[in-house]
Amino acid sequence: MSNKKVILGVAAGVAALAVVGIILKRRGHLDGIISKAEEFGSDLADKYSNIKESARKKFDDVVEKGGEIADKLTSHAENAAATAAKDTKPTATA
Repeated sequence: MSNKKVILGVAAGVAALAVVGIILKRRGHLDGIISKAEEFGSDLADKYSNIKESARKKFDDVVEKGGEIADKLTSHAENAAATAAKDTKPTATA
């Protein structure tokens, strides 16, 4: 296939789509499609926002829980260190 035929084919396709677009616009079908697309886009944005907010809340909960666990482990480690220090008695070497 030569480049000339490809260019002519693409031009014919663009022209055909332009004609279909004009016909749909005059009949009012394009307006219905546009409103449906806008509605779908709005719904999709709302769902994304809800999912994002839910994920953020779960992340914050996990971070808080992790902080609580870290605090407990620090407390247990401090208690164990204090207990170990009490149990070990210095020995006198002669």
